[in-house]
Amino acid sequence: AIVLIVLPFVLLFLLGEPILRSYFLAHPRAIAVELDEAQVGGPVERVTFIATDGVELVGWFVSASDPARGGGATVVASHGSHGTGPYHYPGIAFLRDAGYNLFVFDHRAHGQSGGKFTTLGPLEVRDLRGAVAYLASRPDVDPDKIGAIGGSMGAAIVIAGAAEDASIRAVVAEGIYADMDELWTRFGYVGVRSTPVHWSWGGLMRAATWLWTGYPVWTFKPVEVVGGISPRPVLLIHGEHDNGATTVADAERLYAAAEEPKELWIVPGAGHCDAHALTPEEYEDRVRGFFDEALLDSLPVNCC
Repeated sequence: AIVLIVLPFVLLFLLGEPILRSYFLAHPRAIAVELDEAQVGGPVERVTFIATDGVELVGWFVSASDPARGGGATVVASHGSHGTGPYHYPGIAFLRDAGYNLFVFDHRAHGQSGGKFTTLGPLEVRDLRGAVAYLASRPDVDPDKIGAIGGSMGAAIVIAGAAEDASIRAVVAEGIYADMDELWTRFGYVGVRSTPVHWSWGGLMRAATWLWTGYPVWTFKPVEVVGGISPRPVLLIHGEHDNGATTVADAERLYAAAEEPKELWIVPGAGHCDAHALTPEEYEDRVRGFFDEALLDSLPVNCC
């Protein structure tokens, strides 16, 4: 009798918990964070712009410390899930001193931007493309010198965005997943400690996310489009110990699928998107050198 009473509650928890988790993944808490002159050490321009599907987004444009060096070269940053543009800024601020304009923004349903939900990648590509279109319209930006950098969710976005939009001339992606179908399987993983018993509620979470967003998230596969970025360069960065939702194997698959020019840096001792924090000097040298070669020693205008 006790089993019959308890069993429905156990089943309700087992089924309800992954559905609730998928809801919170698709509906991040919108925390308004500002980027101001005190943080940047110079002027900051807060702007609004439109994603390619009409969602209104908020961003911050920061001019290069030495505009003459960059000649209008600009790097746009795509943040991770439950993040914000201003939160991402300190990790790329070193590029401003190297002559790059910087543009950070809040993806849909994050921070101060519009939108009711996130898909952790596919719909957010429209945000990035809206940001690139906005940047290309500015007189202080050279539209042939726009690069993109992203971490985690943002890494998938810049890969897929560059595959669609040749205006993105160079890509740095850190902590990226190869296939969103597999990502949801990992999100749904359940294991019984000290036993071989394990399973995944990924299928249930995928279905629930489709219900929340109306988008078949399992169809988004950066590994299938990364090859389309060539002949523009790609730098993939992944932590040696980053084997949770994103894995070293993901980075290696993406590298194998990408066409030249391409680089893969597996960072010893690093976890998820903490390469800059762990090895700041090497990280900055590599990323700055990558963008310098791609944007300042620029590709031909009609390369792509």
